[in-house]
Amino acid sequence: MNATIETALKTVAPTLSIGSARLPLSDAGRLHAASALSFLGLSQAAVWAQQDWESPHWKAFEQMHNLSRDLGDFGAGPEPTLSVAEFVALAAQTQTTSARRLQRKMADTFARSLVGDIRLAAEVAERSSEPLARSWLHARLESQDARRTLMSAAAKHGGHGPIFGQLGSVSNRSVLGKDSATLRRERGVKQTRDGLGTDELRRLSYLDAATAAALEGGTVQGNDAILELHRKVAGRERQTWAGGLDRAG
Repeated sequence: MNATIETALKTVAPTLSIGSARLPLSDAGRLHAASALSFLGLSQAAVWAQQDWESPHWKAFEQMHNLSRDLGDFGAGPEPTLSVAEFVALAAQTQTTSARRLQRKMADTFARSLVGDIRLAAEVAERSSEPLARSWLHARLESQDARRTLMSAAAKHGGHGPIFGQLGSVSNRSVLGKDSATLRRERGVKQTRDGLGTDELRRLSYLDAATAAALEGGTVQGNDAILELHRKVAGRERQTWAGGLDRAG
């Protein structure tokens, strides 16, 4: 980052860390455009963003890269900003030394995500400043593990075909009061668990784990018997939850 940009930034917190670099963020979570462009080695565009963002040069750059016109005040008056997504898209298209270095990092991160590298998940979680968000992530992982355990137990006890989807439907309707498709539509998510709260995830974990334990400790066999057992466990869980809320009230 050049000295002119650094001097102009009177307020630098919060920031986005990329390796050893820290790029200034607005309160809305957008990057200071001049700093981000300088980081990518786009020096001329950084100068336009810093000193001449109303010029035809900067407007042409915005249009070329499909950038939104969104200004932020970092201490020196209104200046152009980039969303993190716009910054990543620019990094992927740029052929400067700095951008190519970032492209290698992006490729490595994507590869790690594809193979489920748990250390990557930990790195992402550590970037969150919200303890509640980390609690939600832990609950989400536990819920996924409990669902897998239930499916495995069902298979060992003669479950096959539609039973696996039916078990999930019973769990979702019991805890959430609706099916997954409805919940995804109402909460605007692609994956059901992304739209659930921490308590909902924990209830699903308990319900699925309780049924799995009941299957392993009993003699239930076949789809109908497994589904009936799960419905009974779901009913008890729902009554226990409702009773706890009544006592708390």
